[in-house]
Amino acid sequence: MDLPVAWFLCFFVSCFLATATQGFDCQPGCHPINGFCESPGECRCQPGWEGQFCNQCVSFPGCLHGNCTQPWQCVCEEGWVGSLCDIDIHPCSARPCTNNSTCIETGDGGYICLCAPEFTGKNCLLKKGPCFSNGSPCQNGGTCIDNNGFATYATCQCPTGFAGNFCELDTDNCNPNPCTNGGSCIDLGSGFQCHCPVGFTGGSCSELTSLCRSNPCANGGICHDKPEGYQCTCPPEYTGKTCAYLNKNKSVRVINTADKHTYNFSPNTYHKSVQHRGHEVLKITVKETIHNIDPLLNQSQVICFIVLGLLTCLIILITTGIVFYPKCETWLANAKYSHLLRKKKHFYMKSSSEGDHDVKIIFPDKVKVANCSRNYTSI
Repeated sequence: MDLPVAWFLCFFVSCFLATATQGFDCQPGCHPINGFCESPGECRCQPGWEGQFCNQCVSFPGCLHGNCTQPWQCVCEEGWVGSLCDIDIHPCSARPCTNNSTCIETGDGGYICLCAPEFTGKNCLLKKGPCFSNGSPCQNGGTCIDNNGFATYATCQCPTGFAGNFCELDTDNCNPNPCTNGGSCIDLGSGFQCHCPVGFTGGSCSELTSLCRSNPCANGGICHDKPEGYQCTCPPEYTGKTCAYLNKNKSVRVINTADKHTYNFSPNTYHKSVQHRGHEVLKITVKETIHNIDPLLNQSQVICFIVLGLLTCLIILITTGIVFYPKCETWLANAKYSHLLRKKKHFYMKSSSEGDHDVKIIFPDKVKVANCSRNYTSI
């Protein structure tokens, strides 16, 4: 017993018992099993049933070409299959195959079209034209066109940069010029390359760049991007587009309070204005160049260098004494010892010459000094 039938029997028994216990007289014609009433003259349907007298079953939701004898069934009509009765088992009745092709049903709702020799495709809609029969003759990525197979011969739709019947000719990619904003175009065969002017970048020179990125302003000038280019704000002592030149018009005004003379200094001129009561101002101009040269070292730096030099010399002398003092002491001790040996040798030799016996005395040539305070005065 399938699940819908078992569910229906259980529901029917429960509803029947409920109706029997109530004992109401339902609407005349109301199905005694599929309908029930809670008040006299009423006919309410059980789940899965519909209609005025609850005598029509409800089909499974989504059932297209089917009906039911019990609730939630989908019994397909003839020519339709599937759980929702939506697959036509006779698709060839709709004549899907065109151009005198033959339709064959597969039995599961599908079909196969046996096309005529000059047609192809699922429904035989495509004609075997020059592009299909002979293959595409187009080169360099061209698209073969034969009017869906009905053209006498194939033609080619060429991509940008190529021309000819079969797209075999490489055209000038720089005509017309694809580079904007004054960029120069270079044809690369399959494409082009743009050399952009200053201030522009990108494949077609359409993107703006900052001219101040390369820091064109010298001597502390401040760069500003302008639509027509860049502009440098120079310090007072420099001028020029990139602040690279000294400002020759920059003058220094000096006032001497002793004689009330005013001096105006510039790189090329010297002006002296003398003011006297009741007299006109006399201005004398002499070409002269005044340079203000700062000393190489100031006084504090000179003192610092002298102190550091003396300290360095003192350290060198102390280090040299520490290193060479033991060697010098050894040399002095050996010198004293050699002098003593010569003196003793002379004495013994003199004594030997006066007597009748010979004297052999062996002295070491050098002596190693272990104690720096030892004095050799006698042997």
